[in-house]
Amino acid sequence: MKRFRFISIGVFCLFAFLSARGQETPAFANPDAEVADAVEPVISDSADFIRASLMVGEPSQAHIQSIFGHAFLRMQCPSDRLDFCFSMESGNYEGFRDICVGHYPNRLAVVPTEDYLKIFLDEGRWVREYPLNLTLHEGQRLWQLLDETSMAGDSPYHDYFHHGCSQEIMRFLTQCLDGQLVYGERAKAYGNTIFTLGNQQLPRGSWVRMVPSMLSTTDGTDRILSDAEKTMIPSIIPDLLSDAMVVEADGTQRSILRDASPVQFLPSEPQVIGSAIPAYVWYLCGLLVVLVLSLLAFRWPLYGRLADGVLFVVYLAIVFVLLYVCAVSTLPTTSGWNWNYLIYNPLPLLLWLWGRFRALPWVRIYRFYALWIVIFLLAMTVVGGHLILEQYLLATSFALRCLFKSFYPFQRAIVAN
Repeated sequence: MKRFRFISIGVFCLFAFLSARGQETPAFANPDAEVADAVEPVISDSADFIRASLMVGEPSQAHIQSIFGHAFLRMQCPSDRLDFCFSMESGNYEGFRDICVGHYPNRLAVVPTEDYLKIFLDEGRWVREYPLNLTLHEGQRLWQLLDETSMAGDSPYHDYFHHGCSQEIMRFLTQCLDGQLVYGERAKAYGNTIFTLGNQQLPRGSWVRMVPSMLSTTDGTDRILSDAEKTMIPSIIPDLLSDAMVVEADGTQRSILRDASPVQFLPSEPQVIGSAIPAYVWYLCGLLVVLVLSLLAFRWPLYGRLADGVLFVVYLAIVFVLLYVCAVSTLPTTSGWNWNYLIYNPLPLLLWLWGRFRALPWVRIYRFYALWIVIFLLAMTVVGGHLILEQYLLATSFALRCLFKSFYPFQRAIVAN
């Protein structure tokens, strides 16, 4: 009986305790209220009512259209819990061909910030955020411009060096400013042409450097860029803006960036960097292979034909790409005159065919073509101020091969001895 009484008292106490807890307000009964308490209240007429940031993504090792990185804008309204990224994204395209000739459209995409950052982090690429020093009016005008552009649909065809992600983002930014954006001394530290500017930012040991250097026409090699045009490279925009100032009509100046130190979003597993073998190692190895095969061809002609076959396939493929891009491209940087036509052209094919007819002075032609390639390489180095080893490996190999073939009339005498 006494045991039953203790059990009844215990049950009654437990029931009373649970009833008392049920009347308390749960810790997360109103999540909206909790979020509202956590969000710092922002006055609607303050500059922080709308927060704009320049976002820069790490250059990609897997996508050629992102070899210089990616730039986009982040727009926030903390009081209304709005947080979106505005980014220029490409439409449907069929790979490298459409990128070079400009046959795919751009569009301004609007994506929640958390979802968009996840894309970069999943690829192993970091993202850096640089808050912009905008007034309330400038922030409102920028957001309105971005909304109107995103609802309008596709923009003109993609042109990486004139209408890429970073140039379009900077156009949106400059259109909304109350003053003029004036660049400082940092912009003078970078190359003055598309060719030099692009090759400054690509890794020295990467064969990707061949793409802009091979396909750049006079628009890319000769035209002098303004400071604003150098923003075509997303990865250097923060440095370009580090000393840039917004100069208003009354002469007042302010920095376009609030803080040069970015907020970083780091991936758990960084992307895998390509081969660390320098380009000159591959360059020397290629020349050594051609040299050995050419020497063996004096006694065994089969090795010479093997070298000719490999060189011809690769050489004619490059010639075809250059001529195709020149004829089809609608982009200023890849259409028109290209200095590489002086060495990458169908002339070597004619030389090899003419070499079968002893009546023609084919020995002199071979030597002249080898000398012509050497002169071209020296001119690109001394006059142009640059020499891309990856680009001219094949041309130098052809020059070496032509030089050896010019001595092949003495082949029979060598074999006889």
